[in-house]
Amino acid sequence: MRVAYICADPGVPVFGTKGSSVHVQEIVRAWHRAGADVTVYCTRAGTDRPADLAGLRVAEIRPQSLSGAAPAGAASAGAAREQAIRAAAVALAEAVVRGGCDVVYERYSLFSPALAMVSGALRVPAVLEVNAPLIEEQQRYRDLSDIGLAERMLATNAAAASVVACVSEPVVQWVQDRVPGARTLLAPNGVNTGRVTPRRPVRLHSGSFTAGFVGTLKPWHGVGYLLQAVAQANIRSAGPTWRAKIIGDGPCRQDLEQTAALLGVEAEFTGAVAPDSVPGLLHECDAAAAPYPAPAPGRDDYFSPLKVYEYLAAGLPVVASGVGQIPSILHHERTGLLVKPADPGAIAAALLRLGSDPALRVRLGTRARAAAVGLYSWDSVLATIRLALASDKKVA
Repeated sequence: MRVAYICADPGVPVFGTKGSSVHVQEIVRAWHRAGADVTVYCTRAGTDRPADLAGLRVAEIRPQSLSGAAPAGAASAGAAREQAIRAAAVALAEAVVRGGCDVVYERYSLFSPALAMVSGALRVPAVLEVNAPLIEEQQRYRDLSDIGLAERMLATNAAAASVVACVSEPVVQWVQDRVPGARTLLAPNGVNTGRVTPRRPVRLHSGSFTAGFVGTLKPWHGVGYLLQAVAQANIRSAGPTWRAKIIGDGPCRQDLEQTAALLGVEAEFTGAVAPDSVPGLLHECDAAAAPYPAPAPGRDDYFSPLKVYEYLAAGLPVVASGVGQIPSILHHERTGLLVKPADPGAIAAALLRLGSDPALRVRLGTRARAAAVGLYSWDSVLATIRLALASDKKVA
């Protein structure tokens, strides 16, 4: 089976360190393990190619440079950029049609019509993978000049897709609200349990514990709450203290480093690291945190957190905010500890429990690893998608 994987979002390097890059790579690996021959078509290949994907065929077509004045008819530089991304996506689709495929699989991006073009021209089954309500995200956090174009691309691709694989129930609802009748499927994220291996049940260390965090340092990840919690736990502890290991980089790094210094928290900021380096860094931790804030009024938490799956696979006891999809992934007192969002005191109490009870750390970590292996592998994610695809158009 020949699979064409399309990623037309220039903000997602196929070979990068971001969570979105990890997602692309892991779906490709899962297709490989299912026996497929995969070619990736993208607008940004990236430079951090893992060794096991050295032979992966990648066709890169970058959006045309937007230096200088906006082209005639473009309302702004932003609109010109959006049209350039669309043009690159069209070229990617044309390349897929020339090369042929048996299945087309596209990671949803704002301005790409590629999936509909390929599935229409080749008459092949098509999967649209939707990871977030990108239209609202772009409006809230970045800039969206041509909302009409974005709306049309979503409607065109979602209507053409044999399966629209959505990472969470709020994303399913978002697609259905915008494209009634779209063939949506709930397909939460997963983890590569061969890449993320379990750490020693009880880590050897000298007098302190380490709470880890993995992710891009942006406001909605709540890393500041973790730093505050570590400070509070150390004030309240009669035994070993806690430190933080922040694995990742992002726009909030400088502010977070200043926060740690002001709080007197020992914190290591690793910066961006290759995905293959993450497991070893997690093995240096005693617990891991997903300290998400509370959702804004009237908004659902739509994410399917890769970091939580990786924590489970590493065999770490997890402390996480009980928001969004997390309570369905992390079972309180069995595979981790759920806490109230935006509550450093609750996180501190959980850290103190873990620090004072080695048996609890071992029990939670052992069950976490078992859950990752048994329930949350990327192979299981792809199997769910392929089953839905086969029920629509028979795919071997």
